[in-house]
Formats: sequence, C-alpha cells, structure tokens
Amino acid sequence: MRFAVRSLALAAAAGLLGAAAPPPDPLAALAMIAAASGHAATVHLRATGTRVYEGRTITTRLDQLGVQRLVRRCVGDVCGGTWFDGVRQWAYGINDVALPEQPDDQTRVERTLAAVVSYAFAEPAFREAGGTVSRDSQRRWHVRARDGAELVVTLDALLAVQHVETASGVAVGDYGRETSAGGARLALDRSGPFEHGPLDRLTAVPGPVGPPAGVAVTVGPDSPLRLGPEPVPVVPCSLGGRSVRCLLDSGATPSAVTLPLAEALGQEPHGELEIAGVGRFATGFIEAGPLAVGPARFEQARFAVIPPSGAARFDVIVGSDLLGRVRLVLDRARGTARLLPPGGAAGTGVRLSFHDGSPFVETVLGGQATRALVDTGDQARLSLGYAAYRVGPQWPVLERGEVLGVAGADDTFTVEIPDVNVGPVSLGPTRAIVRRTQAAAHVGIGLWDRFVVDLDEGAERISFSPR
Repeated sequence: MRFAVRSLALAAAAGLLGAAAPPPDPLAALAMIAAASGHAATVHLRATGTRVYEGRTITTRLDQLGVQRLVRRCVGDVCGGTWFDGVRQWAYGINDVALPEQPDDQTRVERTLAAVVSYAFAEPAFREAGGTVSRDSQRRWHVRARDGAELVVTLDALLAVQHVETASGVAVGDYGRETSAGGARLALDRSGPFEHGPLDRLTAVPGPVGPPAGVAVTVGPDSPLRLGPEPVPVVPCSLGGRSVRCLLDSGATPSAVTLPLAEALGQEPHGELEIAGVGRFATGFIEAGPLAVGPARFEQARFAVIPPSGAARFDVIVGSDLLGRVRLVLDRARGTARLLPPGGAAGTGVRLSFHDGSPFVETVLGGQATRALVDTGDQARLSLGYAAYRVGPQWPVLERGEVLGVAGADDTFTVEIPDVNVGPVSLGPTRAIVRRTQAAAHVGIGLWDRFVVDLDEGAERISFSPR
C-alpha cells in the first residue's frame, strides 16, 4: 500500500494522467515525472532495512543522491559494501578502503539504472550530460546514460518506476512501495541483480554522498625495510606498540593477525568472517593500532584472526585492503621493501583491475588469455587452479609437492608453460604451480627473482622492472 501523503506536483500529475492523454511533448512528460518524484535526483535519501537470514541479522543502508549510491551491509559488526559514483563501482570491506571494480557490461547497465531509480533521467541535466530518453508511451520509456546500456523503463499510474529491463527483455529490477522523505520519493521494495532486497525506513539527510573514508594512514620519508629470508615479503613492523613481523600480501583481504598476537594484545575476536586460502574457515576479527610498517602508519584497523602459519613466520598480514593506501616496491636483489605514497611511480606499468577488493592483471598463458590475481604472498612465479588446468591445455607434470597455508596443506604439482605474458611483459617459458584448492590464476612474488616489483593499487598499476 502506498503512503497517502503526496506532493502537490504528484497529485497534479496523477490527475492529468486520469483526465487526458499524455502530453505530446516528451520533454513536458519528463518534467511531469521529475515533479511527481519530488525531484528525487536532487535529494540525499537514506534507506535502511534489517532482515534475519539463517539466524544472522543483516542490516542494509542505502545512501542515494542522483546517480551516486553508497551501499553498506553488516552482519553483526562485520561490514562491507559498494560505492558507485555514477560511472564506476568500488568495493570495500571491514577497513572501509574502497578499491575500484573492473568496468564491464554490467557497469554499463548500472550507469543507466542509477539514473532511472533516482529519476535523474527525467531531469534536463541528464540529457545535457549526454543521456538519451525516448518513449513508446507515457508509461514506457527507453533510457540510456552516457556510456551506458539502453534500458526499458515501465512506470505505474503514479509515474513511479515499476520495472526495468534491458533492450532485449532481460529483467534488471522491480520496484514498489514508494515512500517520501524531504519531498522526494524512493522505492523500499527493491529486487534485481543490482539491489540488496527490501528496505524499511527512509529519511532525507543533509550533505553529499561519498565513498567511505577508510583507514587513516600517513607515509613519512622513504625508509626502506629489510626483507626477511622467507620466499615471500616479510618485514619488521609494530602493532599497538609491540614489535612484530608483517607479511605484505596483496592476495589477502582482509588484513589479518595471528591468534597468538591477538591474545598478546589482550583482544578477543568477535564478529564472523570467512577466510579463503588453502581451504576455507570462519573466524572473528579484532580492532587494533597503530600499525607501523616502515614509514607508513595506519592509526587503527580491523584484522581477521588466523592461526599461525607453518609456511612463513609472521604475525600480521598486511592485505590489499591496507596496501590500497600505499605504493609498495619490492627489490629482492637489494633485500628491501619500500612503502611510499601512492601515485608517484614513473612510467605506465601494467594496468590492474579489481574484483572484490583484490588486484588482477591480464595475462596470457601459452596462448590462453586470463585474468590473474596479483599475489605477493604466493612464492611461485605463477600458480593455477586444478579445475582450470583440467580444462586445458594440460602441460606435462614436472614434479609433485605440497604447499602450506593458514588453513592447512594442499597437494601441488609443477608444470612449465611454454610462453607467458603479464600485460606487455614477456616472461618466456615459465614454471607454474598447480593447486587443487585454488580458483583464479596467480601472478606470484617469485617474479622478484627477475624483476623489481612496483605495486600501486591506488593508481591501478603494477610494473616489473628487469633487475
């Protein structure tokens, strides 16, 4: 049931629809839609909802201002979400560090959908920015944002967005139970691949919408850290004033501490996270700080709690959620790791893309193109999942072994790929580890035997400079 209170503009628009044919001028019809929505695209709206799923209480908050949208979902104290600026989406986890997702066809759909559900498509500014709108009837419109996909929008009798689909008829979203706040309206019943289920309450709030602030970090003058003897980058650091050892692991998210360190800090893990490595397991998290890694100082951060690793001696994993705040240069020949402010690297390097907060790079393995996770915590040059290896090509097995991770051990075998490219960098014939529990291919830190590795997640690039 819709709320009875409507703006005068909405009542007038509904009356016109009931009394006469739609205006022959599409611009006049769009003005009616914008007025009926209370010009929702100009109001910062916040909708919240709570649901219980499998015994877990899930809270969702949606902040929307025009085509910008911030979504935050929490299971207890564990929160994460997405930020969409109208053009591109970022994902963030428990440390609120937003990292950009790879633009794709779904992004093109989302660009237009953001304009539809906010009613920005009905405002003149949408067309002035390069968007297009046409109609089949007063209640059926074709909308395309600049650099977006064409969507077909069906309105109800009160000019509210009801159903959205692609031009080929694939459903994108269904909307209902609109309510108003600050004179603007928003649907609380929301379903579709870009939505997070129904919401309960709506308010209008002052100020802009923006990405989460993330962990505060300061980076002092360049001060190289001495790498340990391990085959992965382990360096001295401190957490909460306690001297510890940090693994710099771009393949891990979220960052983590070992259980003995959590206990030494007097911290009791709480919340519930799922950690994937060699196997999967559930754990809690702690909040601690400051974390000092060379010249980089993170004032306070959240860390998953993991068992000690038998593969390398470390106390803290500095994962991609914190590395996204700095530039990391690993020079195995000099035995140093440098943490620098982001964005200062020379040259273009290789472009990174991100998925769920983890960095990926385009690779070609024996003529087969794929996206590989950039994993400085993986000691191999390359590693593959067994499922992908079975699909082929199945390069001959050279030797068999075992790999250790935080969740246990896994059987492996080694193959040689005849020709490998990481972006434009040619590696030639390269040995790769095949692991049964691994999903995506990994570009590991074993490449530091041949290259200085310069990772700048904030600038979305990585470079490999020959030693």
